[in-house]
Parts: sequence; C-alpha cells; structure tokens
Amino acid sequence: MQVEYLATISLPDEGWDVNVLEEQCWEAARRTGKELFLQALEQRGERALAEAVGEKKGEVRRYLTTRLGAITFFREKVKQERGAGHSYICPLDRAIGLQPREEATLWVKKRACELATRYTYREAAALLTAQIRDEVSHGAIHRWVQKNGRALRGEEDQRREAVFEDGEVFEGEGEAREIVVTEMDATMLHSQEKGRRKLTVKLGVMYSGKELESETAKHKRYRLTDKTLYGGIEEVGEFGEKLYLKGEEKLALSKASNLLVLGDGDPWIKNIAQGPYFMATYQLDWRHLMVKIRQTFSDQPKLVSELIDYLYSGQGEKMLTTAKLAHLLCEDEDKREKIAGLVAYIENNRDGLYGSRSLSGKVEAKEVLVCSTGAMEKNIETVIGRRFKKHGMSWTTKGANNLLKLRTLWYNKSDWDAFWSRQASCRVSFSPN
Repeated sequence: MQVEYLATISLPDEGWDVNVLEEQCWEAARRTGKELFLQALEQRGERALAEAVGEKKGEVRRYLTTRLGAITFFREKVKQERGAGHSYICPLDRAIGLQPREEATLWVKKRACELATRYTYREAAALLTAQIRDEVSHGAIHRWVQKNGRALRGEEDQRREAVFEDGEVFEGEGEAREIVVTEMDATMLHSQEKGRRKLTVKLGVMYSGKELESETAKHKRYRLTDKTLYGGIEEVGEFGEKLYLKGEEKLALSKASNLLVLGDGDPWIKNIAQGPYFMATYQLDWRHLMVKIRQTFSDQPKLVSELIDYLYSGQGEKMLTTAKLAHLLCEDEDKREKIAGLVAYIENNRDGLYGSRSLSGKVEAKEVLVCSTGAMEKNIETVIGRRFKKHGMSWTTKGANNLLKLRTLWYNKSDWDAFWSRQASCRVSFSPN
C-alpha cells in the first residue's frame, strides 16, 4: 500500500526570517503527516471491510491522539451473527490492532509516562500538549501511568513467584564481577489514605565499581559503574526478593565473588543482607553512628571524640564497652535511656562496623569499600524526593508505587526501552475475518 500527499507552504516575497520558515515547514509536515495517516486508514479500512463477513451498519467516528496530534476518522461497523445472538465489530480496528476504548497510540502513552516520571501530572500534560499541539489531559496521563505501572508490577510479581515460590532457577547473564555493592534506605511520603499518615518507600542502588569523573577536578567525584535501581512500597521480604532478582538480572549477583550491603543500621537492611539469597557482607554507615554518638553525649565532647577515635582505629568493641560503662555511671534517667538506645544500636550492628575492611584484601576496587551510604542518600533525594516530595503532595499506596516503578525503570535506561518493546509486542492483534 502506498499513500501520497503534496505539501506546500506560502511565504511572502519579503518580511520573513528563518524562524517563520521553520514554523511554516513544521506545520506543513504536521498537516502532511495527518493526511497520510488518514489516507492509509481509509485504504486499509476499505480492504478490511471487503474481507469482513456481516451486515454493514454505517460509519462510526473514532478519535485517536497521536504524535501528530488528535486525529478523527470514520470506520464502518459490521453486524456479525454469533450462534443464537450477534455482535458488532469494526473491521478496520481489528486490522490495525486498535483496541476498544484505546484513546492514544503507544508513542503518546510512552512519552506521557516518561514526562510523568519527571514532572507533576499537570506539568506533564502541558508539556505533551505543547509537543503534539493538541490537548492531552492530566487525567489521561494519570490513567496511562497507573496502567503501565500495574503491568510492570505484574511482571515483577510473576518473576518473584516463579523463583521464590515455584523454585524456578533464575541466573543473570553476563560476566562474573569482582564485587557488587548494594546500598539500601527508606524514606516517608505523605499519605492521603484514611487512617494512614505516612507511606514507607524503600530504594536500593546496586553497582560494581566507581569511575573518577575527572582527573583534574579540584574535588573528586565518582560515577557508579553498572548502576541499577530498584524501588517499591513493599514489605521487607517482598522488597528484598525483588531487589535481589533485579540485581541478578542486571549484575549477575550469584556469580559475583563478593557482595557488600551498606545500610544506616535499620534492622530490615541487615536482615536482607544476611538473608538466604544475598548472604552478603554487611557494613554500617558510620555517619549515622557518629550522629547518634554526638546526639547521645552532646554535653560530653571529650567522650564523643574518644568513642569516634575507637571507631576509626578499629576498636569497635572498646567503643561499645565504653558506651556501656557510660550507661552504668549515668544517673540521669532520660540520658540513661538515650545511652541504652545507642548501646542497642551498636550491638545490633556490631558485625557491620568493619564489613568493608574485611574485604580490603579480597577486592581490587578499593574505592567501593566505603563506610557511608552517600550514593544511596543522593538517589533518595533525586529519585524520590524530587518527584514525590514537592510542596503539598500526598499519595495513595498504589498511585505512588505504580509511578515509582516507572520512575526507577526510566533511570535504568535499557530496561525502559525493553519494557515498552514488550508492551508493543504483547498488544492484542486482531485478524480480519
């Protein structure tokens, strides 16, 4: 099938510049695209109608939002006998794979979801409207985000069930890495659900190394190698399993010589790190420990220095013993309670005080053997804070989770393209009768 359309532009003999020319050419290209689109639909509709079996019932209008803008076209409706009853079909819709109530092309939905991962729904609608030069509502973009977010979650759930419930073997492709580092943390979002003030969002960032951004820069900045993100509003067990599967898919965790997990001391992070699938070396973020020490002994700067010196000199047990002694000697009940909390925090994370150091003789990539979750804290701010924590925002669990799945997917660039390729390939295709 071949369609043609002649495009022309009109310019005055004088008084136009390159910007006027650009605008005229762009509008002509857009008009031409729409005309070619409609001609192709008309020809395909005639052929589909000729092949269809049934009684013609007249033309029906349909609207479709495309990257060329909004397009209105007509197609014939056909009545078909089905046993004792009958049904109505539009042969053209089936011929071109246009599903019932489908209001936009896949490109428009993909672009809308991409914008929504970075901007508010209203801002995304305004940007997409400006791009295609026809109105797109923020409500439509919200529906597309939720639908595709659910589809992505469905894929994750299916793989998790296959591996952790049905026992299916899943091994990532690619080379074995010397080390894979995983940093985890959680943050809170305002909830709009009745009886629930906050939603807990968990995020994990995984990488196999760090590269220096510039050899000549005054301050050293590193780029994470093989960086992969995973996030979700999920229970700890589910989050840990899905995080592991993402790491296996992208970084082949099961083949890595060493696994290192860094966290801020929350028990759930340590439980995932030392669970049956990660079985990783655990490292506590020293910055969080030092903050707790300073807060607990804010009126004893000398003791604070002593405890931190013990930490840096590798005398973690002596630091713990000193903190316990301070608890015994303290007579103030409120402060005793604070010291008890610090002691419990150190005891719960004592095997993670020097996890990174324990790998120093096994790993050549020394720059990843750190004692802070700096990469995680930056990603919490960029991935979650910049999109989900703007002034006045509040969320439902499903609404935030569906958007978060797409946002983390967008940061994993190759995964983003692969997901939309799957969405295109799994669309229902109708064969003409």
